[in-house]
Amino acid sequence: MKRTFFLFVLCLLLGAGIIHWTATQQSYLLIVVGDTSIEMSVWFALAVILVTWLVLWLSYRIVVGSTRGLGSQLGRVFIGSKKRAAKHTSSGLLSFIEGNWRQALRQLNRSAEHADTPLLNYLGAARSAYELGDEQQANKLLAKAEETDPNAGLAVALSQARMQLMAKKYESCAATLERAKKLSPKHPVVLDMMRQVYVQLQDWQSLEKILPALRRLKPLSETEQNKLELLLFGKLLTQASQRDFSAESVQAVWKRVPKALQRDAVLVNLYVDLLEADDELMAAESVLRKTLQKHWDDSLVIRYGILNPIDAGRQLLHAEGWLKERPGNSSLMLTLGRLALRNELWGKARDYFDSSLKIQATPEACAELARLLAHLEEHEASIQYYQQGLLLTANQLPELPLP
Repeated sequence: MKRTFFLFVLCLLLGAGIIHWTATQQSYLLIVVGDTSIEMSVWFALAVILVTWLVLWLSYRIVVGSTRGLGSQLGRVFIGSKKRAAKHTSSGLLSFIEGNWRQALRQLNRSAEHADTPLLNYLGAARSAYELGDEQQANKLLAKAEETDPNAGLAVALSQARMQLMAKKYESCAATLERAKKLSPKHPVVLDMMRQVYVQLQDWQSLEKILPALRRLKPLSETEQNKLELLLFGKLLTQASQRDFSAESVQAVWKRVPKALQRDAVLVNLYVDLLEADDELMAAESVLRKTLQKHWDDSLVIRYGILNPIDAGRQLLHAEGWLKERPGNSSLMLTLGRLALRNELWGKARDYFDSSLKIQATPEACAELARLLAHLEEHEASIQYYQQGLLLTANQLPELPLP
């Protein structure tokens, strides 16, 4: 306490001494600006400068303090909005996953402006609006989504295409997907959706155009891809035959069929049927014979036996050549019997049919042998084989008491 009092008195004395000293010293300061001049003592000028500096410093502190206070208040409001937006977005996405479309629409749309990722909000809200049956609002929300992020054209297009696909608006969906494909030509989801749309539209030419990309990007499993290609080329073959009934157009499509599919029995049978319908019997026989030489299939050898003949004797010789490698094949024996009939070799036909039945009894072999025996006037044996064939076609009859 005493020390503080002593310092106070010392400061008073020092200040009084400085004032007295400056009063006794002769000095002045002259300031001239144009026609105006100001004259004062140097010490007064120093005092004015000091006072001015203090006023400016105090003003600066007041202004900075006020700005910081306002900034902190605005920051708290802004941060609060961000937190609320994040909370509403999280709740909206949860409602979206749960399928609560009305609540998801309200929460996601309300929080979109302050959300960190408004694009997701608008996309989710658009899908929710669509699920509620409001396509107009869904389209408006998709437009807002694209406005928030100019680089989100692909995401918006895919969202719109999914809605159009669900609504079975296949033509509109195809147009939207074309726009998406321009943005990302190698996007697997875009290509897979185009596949679905083209199948629904039965636009086989467009589907064939994207087939190389589907093979390369593999959005489908190998089994699904194989089924798709079988469907595609089957439809293209049928379409070619209906367009101008020209065997040349059918054969041109067949050349585009992948080698692996050219041995598929269903596709080969279809191709042979179309060639036979256009009287291209030699081409049909050649396709069947060459396919059987490389990739054996019982349905194809059966088809070889009922093909309208050009040279029945030559066909029989080819088929008997296969017998060396497959002596116990029931389907081959049936085909040999039919080819023997075409060559009017009744005894050989009977032997082949009988061999087929011994290997595996089928309704077709029974019927062929029964028909032959009937024409040979062996009616009792013929009736027995007809009955056997009939029983083979109705082998699922339940056990019931009979008279």
